[in-house]
Amino acid sequence: MIGKKLNVGSVDKKEFLRKYGTVMGALIIFTVFSLTARNFFTSTNLLMLLRQMSMLTIISLGFTFVMGAGGFDMSIGNATGLINIIFAIVILNTNSFWIALLAALLVGVTIGVLNGTLVAYIGLPDFIGTFAVGSIIYGVKMLITKGNPIFFNDTVPKIFFFIGQGYVGPIPFPVILMAFFVGLAIFILNKTSLGRRVYAIGGNSIASLYAGINVKRYRLITFIVSGLSVAIASVILTSRLGSAQPLAGEEFLLDAISVVFLSTTMFGDGEPTGSGTFVGALIISMMNNGLTMLNVPYYFQYITKGTVVIFAVVLSVVLGQKLRVKL
Repeated sequence: MIGKKLNVGSVDKKEFLRKYGTVMGALIIFTVFSLTARNFFTSTNLLMLLRQMSMLTIISLGFTFVMGAGGFDMSIGNATGLINIIFAIVILNTNSFWIALLAALLVGVTIGVLNGTLVAYIGLPDFIGTFAVGSIIYGVKMLITKGNPIFFNDTVPKIFFFIGQGYVGPIPFPVILMAFFVGLAIFILNKTSLGRRVYAIGGNSIASLYAGINVKRYRLITFIVSGLSVAIASVILTSRLGSAQPLAGEEFLLDAISVVFLSTTMFGDGEPTGSGTFVGALIISMMNNGLTMLNVPYYFQYITKGTVVIFAVVLSVVLGQKLRVKL
C-alpha cells in the first residue's frame, strides 16, 4: 500500500509539472527579477513591459496557428521589416493611415499566400520554403531602402502615433490590442471548426486527409494568419519607433520561436495555444526586460533565452509530452 501511495504521489507531481510547469517558471522569473532588478516591480515598468511584449505576442499568435498545424515559419523577422517599410512609404505618399494599413495587411497576406503555396501545395519543407521567402524579403527591403531608415514628417495623421504610443486611460493602446488578439486567438483555436482542424492536421495530417479535411487549404490559411499577425505587429512597431527601419523586427524570429515552443509545454498536451503563447511571450519579455535592467550584455541574453527554451522543451519530453513540430 505504501509503495502504491508513493507511486500515485509521483504521478500526480509529474502531471502537475506537465500542466503547470511553464506557468510556475513564469512566476519564478517574475519573482527573481522583482528581487534582483531595481524598479522591475513598479507600475511604470510593468506597463512598459506589457507594451513591449504586445508586438511579440501578436506575431507569436499567428505563428501559433502555423505550428498548431505542424508547420514552421522562418520568414516572420524579415517580413516585419518589409511591412514596416511599405507601411511608411504608403502613409507618407497618401497621408492616409487607413490606406497604409490596408497596404500593410495586403503585403502580410501576400507573404502568407507565398509561404503557404510553397509549403502546402508545392511541397517544400517548411524550413526551406519559408527561409527562402524570408531571404527574398530581406533583399527586397534592402533594395527599396538601400539600408536607410525612413522618417516621418509632421503631416502624418495623429492616429498613426496613437496606435503604438497612445493610452486609453492608464493602459497603453498596444496592450489593449494585444488583449483583443489573444482573446480572438483563444476563441478561434478552441471554439471554431478552423481551430479544431488546425489541431487535427498538426496531430496527424494523413488521418485528417482521410477524414475529409482539405489539409493543403488549411495549412495555407495558417500561413495567411501568420502574415496578417506580422502586418498588425509591424504597424504597431512603426508607430512606436516613429520611423521605418529596414532591420526592424529581425529579433522577433528567435523570440517568437521561443514563445511558441514554450506554449507547447503548457497544460501537458504538446499543442501551442493562445493562452500558452501569451504566457510564453510574458516569459521571454520578462527576460528581455529584466536582463536589460541588470545590464546583462545582449549576447548573454540570447544564451539565457536559448537555455530556457531548451530546458522547457526537454522537460516536456521527459514528462511525456509530444511536440508536433515538423520542419
